[in-house]
Amino acid sequence: MPRWFLFLLLPIWALAQPSARANSRPGADGRIPDKLWSESPVGRTGITSRSPVTMGGFSRLAKLISPAVVNISTVGAGSQAGRETPSGALVTSEGTGFFIHASGYLLTNDHVIDGARDITVRTANDRVFKARVVGRDPRTDLALLQVDGHGPFPIAPLGDSGKISPGEWVLAIGNPFGLSHTVTAGIVSAVGRSDVQPTGKPMLASFIQTDASINPGNSGGPLCNIRGEVIGINTAIRGDAQGIGFAIPSNMAKKLLPQLATGRVERSFLGLAFREVTPELAKLLKLERVAGAIITEVGPGSPADQAGLRPGDVLTSFDGQPVRAASDLPWLAAQAGVHAKVPVELIRDAKLLTVQVQLQALPRPLEIVEAPRLTTPSFQPVQTTLPIAGLGVAVADLTPALRKRFGILASAGALIVAVDRGGPGDHAGLRVGDVITRVAKRAVTAAALLEAEVRSAPADDVLSLLVQRGKQSIWLTPKRAR
Repeated sequence: MPRWFLFLLLPIWALAQPSARANSRPGADGRIPDKLWSESPVGRTGITSRSPVTMGGFSRLAKLISPAVVNISTVGAGSQAGRETPSGALVTSEGTGFFIHASGYLLTNDHVIDGARDITVRTANDRVFKARVVGRDPRTDLALLQVDGHGPFPIAPLGDSGKISPGEWVLAIGNPFGLSHTVTAGIVSAVGRSDVQPTGKPMLASFIQTDASINPGNSGGPLCNIRGEVIGINTAIRGDAQGIGFAIPSNMAKKLLPQLATGRVERSFLGLAFREVTPELAKLLKLERVAGAIITEVGPGSPADQAGLRPGDVLTSFDGQPVRAASDLPWLAAQAGVHAKVPVELIRDAKLLTVQVQLQALPRPLEIVEAPRLTTPSFQPVQTTLPIAGLGVAVADLTPALRKRFGILASAGALIVAVDRGGPGDHAGLRVGDVITRVAKRAVTAAALLEAEVRSAPADDVLSLLVQRGKQSIWLTPKRAR
C-alpha cells in the first residue's frame, strides 16, 4: 500500500489464539427488506445554507445522527488493510459503521472487516452485538453487515451526494483512536477525486474530499450534510498532510446496496482502454470543450468492439449520464447492468454520434492479453530503415515479405523496428513491432510519409497515431520532440 494514503482503520493489538470465523453467508435471518435505507431526515437540524454558523446547530445535527453510529471491533488473521502480521497471529482492530435500517443492517468500509473472524458492534448506548457480513465489495471499499440483535435500531438516512458542492458544511462522526462518538466539522473541499487509491489498486469510487478532521478509527463512519443526511462514508486520509480526508459518495452506496444484500456484486463490462481529454487533445480533435474520455484501445470481441467503437472516439455520455472526465467512465460502465443495452454518445471526426452497446458480465478474473513484444534484432537487417527524430523511433516500409515473415496483420503502414528508450514514442507506449497506419486523418502507406508528417508538425505538438498491434488497433498520442 502506498504511504501517500492511509486507511482510517485503527489496529489495537496482536493475539496468539484463534477465534471463530464470522458468518459470511449472504443475506440475513428472515426476508431482506425491499429497501435497505431511508432518505427521510430523522429530524430538523435548524441549519440551512443561509444560516449563520452556530454551535447549537451543529449540536442538534450531532444528536440526530450519533445514535445510529456504532463502533466496530474485529479480530482477524493475516494482513488487514495492508498491515502484515506475524505468521499465525491475530489482529484486533477498530472502525466505525452506522445503521441504515431499523432491523440492524449497517454500512461500513470493506477494509474494516477484511480478514475478520469475529465482528463486534457497540452502539451509542453501549449495547453490544455480534455481527455478520452480508455482502462486501473491495473495489468500492463498502461492506454491509447485520447485527444479531432485536431492533428497532436508530438509523442515519442516505442523502443525495450528487447535489453537494465544494464549500458546504459537513459533519464527521466516528471513533478515532478508540475515542467513541467523536464529532468534527468542516467543509466539502472537493468532489470527484478519482486519483485516490488507498489499497494501491484502482478503485471505482470517485471520492468526496473534506477537511473535517478524520483519523484512524473513523473508517466506515458517516459524513453528513447540514440536513442530517449521510452524503459520504469516510474511508481514507492523506498520510503526509493535515485536513485532507476522503469519503465514498452515498449515491454509490445506494447503487450497490441491493447487490450487497444478496452477497454478490456483479459488474458489467465495456471492454476498452481510455485516457483523459487534455487541452492539447481537445485542440487537436477540434472539440468544443475539454471533457469526456478518449478511447485508446478496444478489446477484440468486447461489447465496445461489437458496437463499433474505435480508438480515437471521444465518449461524452454513457447511458444518459454525462462523461465529464475519463474517471467517470469506469463506474458508469460497471454499474449499468450485465446484458443491458445502453446508448453511448461520442464524437468521431468532429461529428456527434450515438451507438447502442450491449454490455457483458465483467470477466472473472479480467485477463488482459497483450501482443508479443518483438525485439529489434528480429527486424535487422530487413531493409533500409528511416529514423523519425521527432518520435524517437525508427521505421521501415511494411512490405508483403515482412507481413508474412512476422505474421503482421496490418496491410500497409510504417513498421516500427526500434524505439529510443525515454523518447517521445517510448513515453507514449509505442513498441517494436507496432505498425503506424494513420497520422490524424491521413493514412500512412510508407515510412517516408510518416516522417514527412512528423517533420511538418510544430515542436511540442501532440500527434495522433493509429497503431496496429497484433489484432488490436490502438490510438496513441505522443508529443513531438523539439
